[in-house]
Order: sequence, then C-alpha cells, then structure tokens
Amino acid sequence: MAGFAGYTMANELLDFFYRAQAITINSNLYLRLLVATSSRSGGGTETSYTGYARYQLDRTSGLFVAANNGKMSNGSVISFPVATTFGNGDLIAFDVVDTPSGSINKVYNGGPIIPAKPIAVGKAPTFRAGALQFSF
Repeated sequence: MAGFAGYTMANELLDFFYRAQAITINSNLYLRLLVATSSRSGGGTETSYTGYARYQLDRTSGLFVAANNGKMSNGSVISFPVATTFGNGDLIAFDVVDTPSGSINKVYNGGPIIPAKPIAVGKAPTFRAGALQFSF
C-alpha cells in the first residue's frame, strides 16, 4: 500500500492552487495507529490497546524532514504510550486526522507500517526516524 492523501487534503490543495482558496488547518494534527487501513475518505480501525492515545503532531516542531521528490518522513523518533493490553491486532497502517480522540472530521494523509508492528504489553510502539513515510 503506497501512501495517500485523503480527500480533505487533496481538495484543499486543489482549491488553494486553482481557486485561490485559503487552507484552514489546526495548529496540531493527530497521528492514528491502525489495525485495518483507512482510505482517502476515512475509515480504518484504530488500535484499541489499553493506554493508547493519538500522537499530537505539532506542525511547527520540526518533527518532519523537508519534503523531497513528493515524499517526507518523520525526522525524529515517535513514541506512543506504553501498551498495557494487546488490543485488537498488529499495527499495519497510520493516518493523520484533525481530532485528538473519537470521531474524525478530516483525514489528511496516511500510509502503511512496514513491516506490521505487533503490540507488546509493557512496551511503547515506537517509530525510528524515517519509518513513517508520507506521500501522495
């Protein structure tokens, strides 16, 4: 599965470039870990391990490296909360949404977790620098 841009991101970029419409986006976005992939229109099944919370992406923090050839990745380690139960399956994908928990309004971007990452009780799911690849 290649990375994708959600319809939200695609629509906002097209409107910005071709209709001069401003893009409205929160200062923080949230990274979700998924056991079933989402798509350009949303969906997916978020992990349910006890202790899990979406990872807040401060867009001004320098967490990501500069885009190159239509791709970018995390420039530093991303660690989620420690798992105290196994949850509902291995982590196979991620996406970026607009809400810290619960229902989502917008899916911005997502991609696969390769290889799939099993949940280990007592450990925090962690992604080394460069592990999460963002593309269109």
